[in-house]
Amino acid sequence: MGVVSLPKKYVKYVVNIGFLFAIFLTTFYLVFKDQELNAVLDSIHRAKNGYIILGIILSLLFVSSESVIIQYLMYTVKEKVSFLHCLKYSFVGFFFSAITPSASGGQPMQVISMSRDGINMAVSTVVLMIVTAAYKTVLIILCLIAAIFEWNYISIHASNIWFLILFGVIANVGFVLFLVIAVFKQSFVTKIVGKTILWLGKHRIIKNREKWLRKALKTLKKYDKSADYIKGNKKVLFHVFIITLLQRICLFSVTYIIYLAFGLRGASAFQIIALQTIIALAVDSLPLPGGMGASESSFLVIFLTIFGEEFVLPGMLLSRGITYYALLIISALVTAFGSLKQKRKKNLENGGKLYDRIL
Repeated sequence: MGVVSLPKKYVKYVVNIGFLFAIFLTTFYLVFKDQELNAVLDSIHRAKNGYIILGIILSLLFVSSESVIIQYLMYTVKEKVSFLHCLKYSFVGFFFSAITPSASGGQPMQVISMSRDGINMAVSTVVLMIVTAAYKTVLIILCLIAAIFEWNYISIHASNIWFLILFGVIANVGFVLFLVIAVFKQSFVTKIVGKTILWLGKHRIIKNREKWLRKALKTLKKYDKSADYIKGNKKVLFHVFIITLLQRICLFSVTYIIYLAFGLRGASAFQIIALQTIIALAVDSLPLPGGMGASESSFLVIFLTIFGEEFVLPGMLLSRGITYYALLIISALVTAFGSLKQKRKKNLENGGKLYDRIL
């Protein structure tokens, strides 16, 4: 019998999932190696269920908010898409972002999913580009607000991860600046990217520079379309910004809800959301699936004195469990169901065509 080989695209995601599990096991080994499991579970059981349910609702609102944005943007470009379809795209994006380094797989798979539903790739690319730009911009603005109003508080609690914060600032600000320049100085960006690729090829840092150049120019064309849309729809972008702001706050509020679930008081909602925003900035651009490992360890360091030794680990498990692991499982199920439904529809269409030929 021959060995059945998987298509390359599936091999890539199988490897990513394997890498995800490896990080997961390593993370939880390091987290639990010096802990008494029964004591941790006992602390989790003491958390009030009402707050946990509220945290789950906020996490689902986080995903649903992106669906609202996608449907709204589709409506502005005369594409009629149901909210349930947009919800599916959001979960597909979350799942593939969660299993790929730096969330690199989310947007491409959303484009593919939309394409299978008959949405033009040029339209979906522009829509998702705007979603990503708003997402990054809001994160930077929230961090800036947090730094202005809670600088001393952040300095005290987050000083041990300053290097991650610095990396996050550089990566995210760099990305947003690139988008701004791409909108208003498109020819300048094309020239810079082209010269950079040629230089890298000349010094043999990359191979096949012509291939890289074609790929870069293709990507920049997508930015051109996004830029034209942005220039002509500033009111729409403002609405997207507001929804994205609420979306981010929903997610960052979960940590405060878990804080309350343990009956803890002392830190304000703004202070805890500010710290959670800083963690998000620090791990957002790391080449780790879902920021796994870095998010957990950063939480334990930053919130140690706020949650206290007894509740910081249970707090992290509940907070990350609700905002990442639970959503990962739900998004995996939605993605699998959506994929099976699309295949079934395709098979029925092919079967119908075959039936017509026979007749």
